[in-house]
Amino acid sequence: MRALKRVEGINVVPLIDVVLVLLAIVLTISTFVASGAIKLDLPKAASSKEQQPQKIEIAINENGTMFWNGKEKSKSELSQAIMTLGSDASVSVLGDKKAFFNDFIFILDQLKLQKIEKISIVTKREA
Repeated sequence: MRALKRVEGINVVPLIDVVLVLLAIVLTISTFVASGAIKLDLPKAASSKEQQPQKIEIAINENGTMFWNGKEKSKSELSQAIMTLGSDASVSVLGDKKAFFNDFIFILDQLKLQKIEKISIVTKREA
């Protein structure tokens, strides 16, 4: 009678095959999502109108003075102006490197309370 072979190690080839298939699936799906390649034919409506997203720039200087599209605003005025924005607004926040972090957090908090998700923080590229 023959003796059974002894298993010296785990065969990882099938595991690698499964991982590669899963990687291919993830990469395929992520390219559709990232590039917006999924085409939709949206229905038409007579009452529809095209809306451009608002682009707002909020700045803080080193003294803590806040600006809304270049115009100086107090914290309460800035808060009221942010309340007028829709959730699709695109907001750029510029902060002087010597500005107080508390002012920066105040602006981000007000934007998040309005459910604004398109927030960009503007920086200068190091040379």
